Amino acid sequence: MMSNRFLIINADDLGMSAEINRGIFAAHEHGVITDSSLMVKRPYAGEAVKSIKRIPSFKVGIHVDLDILLGWTSPGKEKVLRSELHRIMEDHAFSKKVKQESRKQIEAFLDTGLIPSHIDTHHHVHGFLQIFEPLVEVAASYGITAIRFNKSGYTLLGRDSILLTDETRWQMVEMLRRHGFNAPYQLIDPFSFFSPAELPAGITELMVHPSLNGDQWRQKDFQMLMDPSFKKTIDEEGIKLIGFSEVKSTLPLLT
Repeated sequence: MMSNRFLIINADDLGMSAEINRGIFAAHEHGVITDSSLMVKRPYAGEAVKSIKRIPSFKVGIHVDLDILLGWTSPGKEKVLRSELHRIMEDHAFSKKVKQESRKQIEAFLDTGLIPSHIDTHHHVHGFLQIFEPLVEVAASYGITAIRFNKSGYTLLGRDSILLTDETRWQMVEMLRRHGFNAPYQLIDPFSFFSPAELPAGITELMVHPSLNGDQWRQKDFQMLMDPSFKKTIDEEGIKLIGFSEVKSTLPLLT
């Protein structure tokens, strides 16, 4: 039976801590992580790269961290109101800063010798059009052609959501088409329990943050992934697990 449901299980924040690294690699070994996103500026990135190079099946993309440009801190702090933030982002100098910082992090990733499967951003900041446009241009210049994308926008822990209007969404879609990008058209972030049986048709990214110890919400993601019933349901439902590099224009994306 031909599957009409494709699932990328992507683990964010690789390189942030030893606990996160261990959780992601354990879940990959368990057969439920199909891609990941590396934060090249974080203290355990080097350790993660060494492990990746020992695992031929492990796929990894670039988790660009632009929080400093927005005045964002963890956990969940925004320096200015969204209205003021949008005014700041309209400045031409802001776009230049996004390009400069994105290039630095992409080049740091490429210097490891790894090949990026895709690109995305910490806290989904490419949900802002003022960041999306320069990021896509820079990524395309390095031959990166897969990106995280959600047609409705992004929900954030401790921060206001980043919502896409119809106009903004189609501006982004046209930009992706123009630069030859592939992307899943929907994103699931399991703030509460998620069952693969609920997966819609098409290509979906399930974004997870597994960790062995550390933050409780990250441990919950790890427990969900390692629960035997999770993988069993994927198999029983006939869901095809893929990575970002397997998302091609012949599949039903951006429609």
